[in-house]
Amino acid sequence: MVTKNNKIPGREHWTQKWIPLLDFIRRSFPFQGHRSVRTEGPRPRKAGSPFPHDARGDRKTALLAFTPAFLTAAASAYVPMEASLVLPLLGFVIMAVFFGLVVLWWQAETERQTLAIQLAGLEQEERIPAAPLVLRPPVLADSPVTVLRELAQSVSLQETSAKTSPMLPERVQAARFPEPSLLPSMRRPSAEEVSRMRLVTQAFEADRIELHLQPVVSLPHTKIRFYEALARLRLADGTLLGPGEFLPLLEASGRASDFDRRVLIRSMAIARHLVARGSEAIVGVNLTAHSIAEPGFLWSLAGLLDTSPDLLGKIVLEMPQHSWRHLDADHRAALAILRERGVPFSLDRATDLRFDPVALADLGIRFMKLPADLMIEAAEQADGRYAGPELDVRDFASALRRQGIRLIAERVEEEDTVPMLCDLGVPLAQGFVFAGPRPVKPEIAGEQTAPQPFGLEDAPTLLRRAG
Repeated sequence: MVTKNNKIPGREHWTQKWIPLLDFIRRSFPFQGHRSVRTEGPRPRKAGSPFPHDARGDRKTALLAFTPAFLTAAASAYVPMEASLVLPLLGFVIMAVFFGLVVLWWQAETERQTLAIQLAGLEQEERIPAAPLVLRPPVLADSPVTVLRELAQSVSLQETSAKTSPMLPERVQAARFPEPSLLPSMRRPSAEEVSRMRLVTQAFEADRIELHLQPVVSLPHTKIRFYEALARLRLADGTLLGPGEFLPLLEASGRASDFDRRVLIRSMAIARHLVARGSEAIVGVNLTAHSIAEPGFLWSLAGLLDTSPDLLGKIVLEMPQHSWRHLDADHRAALAILRERGVPFSLDRATDLRFDPVALADLGIRFMKLPADLMIEAAEQADGRYAGPELDVRDFASALRRQGIRLIAERVEEEDTVPMLCDLGVPLAQGFVFAGPRPVKPEIAGEQTAPQPFGLEDAPTLLRRAG
């Protein structure tokens, strides 16, 4: 602005003009420094977003960045300009705008780095694996001492796994104890349970194990070709318990493998009796999954069978389907040794009809037991298949026979089932419709009550039909 005398106005004049403008800018855009994550903490989070956001701070930063350009443009209305000052003033305005853009870029870069750090922290938390659960055998908590001992062992296993896993210290502390549902029950056993445990233990230590034999017959002529040895345990009061009543207690006390060895010894005595009488029937011995999983158990069976080489091929070791599907390298090596010595195997306790005949034959399986009701149910379906692209149930027997495996239909309880099994080509069957389990004389099984465990010449036999 130029006065009448073309003189520059004095200080008082400019003070009166600038002070109102600066007060207006200060009131409109109050200065606020950049928030620091370290000194002032994280910004508030935007709704629906895991990252902090401050829209008001961003708006103030943008306005402050362009304040120099705004002031320069506004000053032109108060400061007198000559023609020679237009270009320098325009250049200054351009530089002020460029400076504002640099400030905005710096603000955006700072925000980007902060979000990247927080996102990396979230991803690292997601990548941290959960602490593995420590599975322990079932334990009957008969006293507080047992519970404390099991807790100490579980904590020790968790600490060992924590040292070998790359977890953060705070996660290691959080995963110090196993899943509560896997801990021994704090409920004290009832007096009846304690008494039953004591009676079962006493009967086992007294070796009051009895064997019952159930025949496996050929179809359709129902001639006995096979026997399955079924164990029972007789208590001191004469009560006879089935496997489902005493085996869980023996497994919990760590006696399952010893039980299976005793049953195998008695079955070998029965097989020796059959051989002496000229029978071609063989004896199947059930092995519990708990014993099979025990390290060294299968190797011990090889040494036990080596004591009676004349019985090789007469004893069939029956293992559940679950155990066959979860063999490790040690199990396979032990089974290979038994297979080389002529010990046949059988797949038992199947829960489905999925199998690979070639793979089963490579493992040394010579008999395969499948539930009769599952096979009949599969045959009644429209396409004869059980669960997808598996073998047709009508081809089970022929596919297994080509690999040297004989199919056995087990749990045949009704007479109407027999013709259906014959139509499916099943060569062998087992169930109450043919004969139930019958006890074996102590003299034959070589039990302790017999004065001469292996004196079989004068002992009556229940195996006359064996052929």
